[in-house]
Amino acid sequence: MTETITGFFRNTSQKAKLFWIVLILTGILYIINFSVNDIWTENESFYAESAREMVESGNFLEINFNYQPRFNKPPLTYWLVAASTKLLGKSEFAVRLPIIILAFWTTLLVWSIARMLYGEKTALLAFAMQAISIQFIAGKQYASPEIPLAFFFTLTLYFFLKGELSGKSRYYRFAALSLGLTVLTKGYPYIIVIGGIILLYLLIESHFQWRPFFKKLNKLKPLSFMAIVSIVGLSWVALMYLHYGNNFLEVLNQETLERALAKDSNWAADLFFYPEVILWGFFPYSLLFTFACFHFFFTIRNIKEIAFGFSWFMVMLIIFSAASGKIPTYFIQAHPALSLISAHFISRYTPAGRVSKILWNVVFLLPAAMGIILSIVIIWIFSLPVIYCMVPAAALLLMGYAWLPQKNNADDGSLQSDLRYFQPFIGTFSALLIFSIAVVPELEMHRPVNLIGRVINQELHIPKQIPLYLQDDLIHNLPFYAERKVITDAIPDEIFQKKRELLALVTSNNVPDSVSSSVIWKGDIYRRRSSESRLLLFIESHLKAKKGDMSGFTNYSLIYKK
Repeated sequence: MTETITGFFRNTSQKAKLFWIVLILTGILYIINFSVNDIWTENESFYAESAREMVESGNFLEINFNYQPRFNKPPLTYWLVAASTKLLGKSEFAVRLPIIILAFWTTLLVWSIARMLYGEKTALLAFAMQAISIQFIAGKQYASPEIPLAFFFTLTLYFFLKGELSGKSRYYRFAALSLGLTVLTKGYPYIIVIGGIILLYLLIESHFQWRPFFKKLNKLKPLSFMAIVSIVGLSWVALMYLHYGNNFLEVLNQETLERALAKDSNWAADLFFYPEVILWGFFPYSLLFTFACFHFFFTIRNIKEIAFGFSWFMVMLIIFSAASGKIPTYFIQAHPALSLISAHFISRYTPAGRVSKILWNVVFLLPAAMGIILSIVIIWIFSLPVIYCMVPAAALLLMGYAWLPQKNNADDGSLQSDLRYFQPFIGTFSALLIFSIAVVPELEMHRPVNLIGRVINQELHIPKQIPLYLQDDLIHNLPFYAERKVITDAIPDEIFQKKRELLALVTSNNVPDSVSSSVIWKGDIYRRRSSESRLLLFIESHLKAKKGDMSGFTNYSLIYKK
């Protein structure tokens, strides 16, 4: 085995070696402790519990959360999670496995697109940028439609581009099928988004001349293309309308048209919403992307060299900036375009002059240094063992190697010179690795909802038809772990008077002495916000709790009275 690996690296090109190193590091980062946390955000709770109820009922067409209809989003993400839990059993591993797989394949699609357009070097850089971008990394950590949407969105444009470059019409049909799956993941507005990207790209490729444009457009066979998209993507919409009628249409309208077209009095400020999101969401390569944008804006003579990434980015920026509803995660699907533009810029740009060279080095060194500093801060804040300092130390050594003088003083595309472009990846990888290995498991110290489910279902085997009464508003992951309907805003005095079998979760200060003997679990639950979706707030409360300050938590008692 060792000889085989040694032989591989001896006989493989430098670019291939570097690709496999980045690929393996990405795989390690993606899978480490991805399932160690309980169901996390409100959004993940919706998908995990709805999928569990699908498997429980055997009905995969209707979507329910907490045993109430929920058709806010199309079903494909629910189906993926349900299929995984059906196959592997109910667990965080099964819930998140489809998301991790699709996240990893999205990075490979970005690599494939860049390879078709620009070659191996650019493809490797684009892969690294997509794989390490903070917002994408955060999205792959929990079950929600953002990562499946990014995958099918990118798959659609991958097949479209392959059809354009190869001239083979079957790839257009694959693109139509993928667009249908995109619609089945997040809704029909993405026909407009992806359609706009394709149309702008064809216009640029036709030099904005109508006759060549329509000739290219006809190659897509638009009628059959849209027929495939509609059959795949809108069939579920038709079924839900037939079953729920206008109630379904009202929810569909709220989730699409009203979000997009509602009046917005602060439109001027909102123009900068997504540029700001890019700065942190596409970190650590956001500075490079900004640098590239300014350079292309002022110097480019032929937009065709970045036409694909440019069309992708601009259409999304315009449409989502114009829409009223703005959420940072909406722009995850633009990350492949940011990666394509940034990676191509590296392969074509040579700084001229002292100022340009300084700025060029800053866009790589600054985010890399921020990653190293963040690594050390994480070790310090969480009081981690000193051995974790080896991770940023190794990253610093690798980054330092990239700046050592080269033979013949030539930047000839050697491994050493290529590593300079990967410094942001290395620094950020260092921080994310420490966080994933050491911090993610520690956060479970103050997330006990799964223990409630264990007591109810595995220790006492309380029948599932008995609902769980909950004081206050919903703890969103509670239905998943309790495996039963949760009735919210219960008033303790009223529920304790019930004569029938009772299961209730109430604040401990509301438990009278008369039922204290029926307490089957007691513990602190984070209620500073209804979920831990604001991670930094939860971390702050967690760190305070380690020191004895439980102000971010509420003490609850679980009561079972026969």
